[in-house]
Amino acid sequence: MGRYGNIARHNGPFLTARPLLVALFFFLPTALPGLFGWLNGLLAVPIFLLLQSAADEKTAGRQIRNGLLPAGLGSLLLGRFSMFLFTLTLLPLGYSLHLSAVQRKSPAEAGVAGIMTLGLAWLLFWSLYGMFTGTNPYTDLLSGMDALMEQLLAAYRMNSGLSVDVLYAVEQIIAEIRELLPKILPGLLTGTVLLTVGLNLIISGGLLRRLASEKAPWPPYREWRLPDKAVWLLICAFVLLLVGTGGVKNTGLSLLLVSGMMYFFQGAAVVVHLLNHWKLPRVFRFFVYVLLLFQRYGMLLVALIGIADTWADFRKLDHEENNK
Repeated sequence: MGRYGNIARHNGPFLTARPLLVALFFFLPTALPGLFGWLNGLLAVPIFLLLQSAADEKTAGRQIRNGLLPAGLGSLLLGRFSMFLFTLTLLPLGYSLHLSAVQRKSPAEAGVAGIMTLGLAWLLFWSLYGMFTGTNPYTDLLSGMDALMEQLLAAYRMNSGLSVDVLYAVEQIIAEIRELLPKILPGLLTGTVLLTVGLNLIISGGLLRRLASEKAPWPPYREWRLPDKAVWLLICAFVLLLVGTGGVKNTGLSLLLVSGMMYFFQGAAVVVHLLNHWKLPRVFRFFVYVLLLFQRYGMLLVALIGIADTWADFRKLDHEENNK
């Protein structure tokens, strides 16, 4: 008893506030995916914050372990252990962002490291999943998306209120989407990795700046920008689209999606900077954000702003106006 008592005193209580929070964050999307499934994409945030705020990495690792054990046990009892295993793929991303912060990497460098880390983690997870289940996750995803389009088309056909012309237009659009999806799925998957890393990076940096500004490794999001050479990815995408055919053209489509997502984040930083510079009320800013995200061409407009910022440098123009 004496030896185990010494270990307990050295490690501290098994479940303190931080491990409990880790357990909660990793258990909720598994237990209630309908309500908290969106948390799956943000689980690197609590890991990053814990690593950044703990006394040392060993202490943080112990707290993360103590939180994951009850979350894993709960998911096992619910029969959803495979869903819990997927949440663990965000652990390497959290650690990657922590390392980038420790090494004082720029947001762009941290993002690249995070994309490589999460991409490899997801590739490993789905490869192992396919091996154990005897399935091909990629083809299953394509089949599922195609089946969804078929169900959507059937629902429109059952709607007797639609005119023949409208129904024909809907059928044409869905047919085009079904034909396009296999061509751009690699770009969509890569864009999903980029979106996940970008959101975790932005939220992690913002929360750490609010909770412990002295430990914040990156400037405010409104000051973030892509390296100028990132524009070559966009140029390559347009070249492949213009001169390529077949698989080459499909690669250009995927590159266009990925570069568009990259410049969306830069454009969003410009929008945040301008709204902050104009000192608009928070309620009005929220309205603008919602409008840009959910309006039909809002996200495209933000991406175009990000591309234009490569040459116009809107934030530099604002600084020059302030100095006059």
